[in-house]
Amino acid sequence: MEFPELIILDIGHGNCALLIDTEGVVLIDCPPGSVLPETLSHLGITEIAHVLISHADQDHIAGIPQLLLNENIKVNNIHLNSDWLKNTEIWKDVCSALGDARRRSGVNIEVQLTTSTTGRHNVGQVSIQVLAPVPELAAVGVGGKDLADRRLRANSMSAVISLIYNSRRVAIFAGDLDQVGLTNLLKENLDIQADILVFPHHGGRPGSGVNSKAFAQQLCSLVNPKLVIFSIDRSLHKNPNDEIVEGVLLAVPETHIVCTQLSEKCIVNLPDKDSAHLSGLPAKGRMGKKCCGGTILIQIGKDVTAYIPSLDAHREFVARFPNSLCRKFL
Repeated sequence: MEFPELIILDIGHGNCALLIDTEGVVLIDCPPGSVLPETLSHLGITEIAHVLISHADQDHIAGIPQLLLNENIKVNNIHLNSDWLKNTEIWKDVCSALGDARRRSGVNIEVQLTTSTTGRHNVGQVSIQVLAPVPELAAVGVGGKDLADRRLRANSMSAVISLIYNSRRVAIFAGDLDQVGLTNLLKENLDIQADILVFPHHGGRPGSGVNSKAFAQQLCSLVNPKLVIFSIDRSLHKNPNDEIVEGVLLAVPETHIVCTQLSEKCIVNLPDKDSAHLSGLPAKGRMGKKCCGGTILIQIGKDVTAYIPSLDAHREFVARFPNSLCRKFL
């Protein structure tokens, strides 16, 4: 292929993205469910060069055993950070699946995804940069404290991954980054402006006692995104949070907001027919007519970025719902 493509999947509550570059494929987060394997099959993808895992929460890792057992997919490398506090059955299953895949098929497993590993995950024209965590925080790990004596929770240590093409930062995947994680990221004095921000924690609250609106304003003022994406399930956790959306639009009022599914806060009764604006790719919300943006295909060119669904078509779709959050605070 001449130019890279980025696909942000509608998998409900969770995160998952595919970078299809000129010399290989990179998977960012691996949630459970059928959408990822259906998408890989739909696109004819049989090999994944790198799997990057932001952190060890279920909605980011629980699809790893299924992926590694898929005989039609070869996985070469998996990169993640340790979380010694995680004691769930899913985490144990993932660790067991990693060990089995390492012994059975030689999958390379690297328990390190930090700023110091930037450059190891490129598979073509896109430069993959890890913005956080820094290695010294990863050495402390989840459950420890940073130099300012702040507790490092799993979300504080969420890997933040960005894609750069032709000297332009195309996208930032913020995982479940919370206020402590953002504060530590800002200490690095990086220019993190990007075209697209996949908002952290699905638009949920960024930590106990944290001002959600101020967090969203701070993050979006730094990133200055043209497009903000919330990866949500319509019926779970009431995401995105109203204060988060308000903070986004206060910081970048011209940005375009897309949720993968229609929040119940935007529309109580779902549309009675399929939406013509959606891409043709698998999406969890499609069968129940729950998609808002659905699965989003982003075509990365030298000078422009094209979106399917187009932002104009999505804007027309959302205009049908007067109570939609992305219009409420304009």
